[in-house]
Amino acid sequence: MADNEKLKAIAIKVLEKSNIPKEDNYGFAIVTILMIISIILTCVRILQECNKTKIRELSTDQDKYALYGEQLKTFSEKRGWFTKMRIKKILRREMKKEDYEKYSLAILGALLNTGEILTDDEIITLVEAAHV
Repeated sequence: MADNEKLKAIAIKVLEKSNIPKEDNYGFAIVTILMIISIILTCVRILQECNKTKIRELSTDQDKYALYGEQLKTFSEKRGWFTKMRIKKILRREMKKEDYEKYSLAILGALLNTGEILTDDEIITLVEAAHV
């Protein structure tokens, strides 16, 4: 499966975990899928930026992927206020105001729920796609 298809599958997994009806604007339209991919990759880029010094010390790509996977899952499980605040900031930037007010909590919860169960292959796909 190509990386684009893998990213699309991850975005659809997020949307399926949200409680947004498919008939609604934020169902499974291609624009919505692209928005979700953008939000996820922005979150991964933030993690990459925060861990630049740790990453330099790691020698293999597998170690880097393991670090990102561990952090994604930890942030998703703990759901601290700072994590939620950063994701909400990204959502506000990506969504129209009306849509943010209506769907932000559903998408936030779906992103965090999906982050808890990402496979190693999905993490590798996200890190490679977000590579800065």
